[in-house]
Amino acid sequence: MNKFCLKKASSNEYYLFYEEKLFNTSKGNKILIPTIKSQTQFIKKINSEFLKKNSNFMQLLFFSNDIDDNKKKNISESILNFIDTDTVCFRDKDKPELLKLQKKRWDNYLYFCKKHFYLDFHINYSIFLKKQKIDIHSKIKKILNKMTNYHLTTFYFLVKTTNSIIISLNILFNDTEAGLAWKDSNLEYEYNKSVWGEDSESKKNFLLKKSFFTDIIKFISFFDKEQYE
Repeated sequence: MNKFCLKKASSNEYYLFYEEKLFNTSKGNKILIPTIKSQTQFIKKINSEFLKKNSNFMQLLFFSNDIDDNKKKNISESILNFIDTDTVCFRDKDKPELLKLQKKRWDNYLYFCKKHFYLDFHINYSIFLKKQKIDIHSKIKKILNKMTNYHLTTFYFLVKTTNSIIISLNILFNDTEAGLAWKDSNLEYEYNKSVWGEDSESKKNFLLKKSFFTDIIKFISFFDKEQYE
């Protein structure tokens, strides 16, 4: 039996109810759901996740509905801090085989960002960090300001999980397959594993991160895709 349901709040938004009562976040905020692809599947997912301990899905749902102006500013600033350290912008010229893979698998992500968002990232081949152009900050900030709370939440955690704004933009706005994006964001990790092997602690952390990434993708799959101008 479904204990959760959605009740219309406006023409295109719904409140989440639990046993006929408004269901709030742990901080007491109402949960407002936009028009989604399948209310039936969404409610089914909520019912299955509700009783799970430390459910990533529920945490993402709460996080999205707890965003106020101050929190949105902090989230945006945290995302912008990844600009100069984006995984895709660092290439290892001392490892020709890895460098070839990086070019083959990462350059398309850069191309999409340049073509559709006019984000002209430069690539670092040196251990000495060369910061990205200042206009990239303002352009990405503009993108973030247009995002819904659900997409901002998703983007924020994708960036933290992949260490890449570039790959995360491709996931949200392009037709990039999530599994491929995950592999590409961990290209250097997989390369080093093939050369040096993998210890149990690294494997455990990698699998935990992968599980969270998968849950993020499942979460945003209920909502309409973001559109770029």
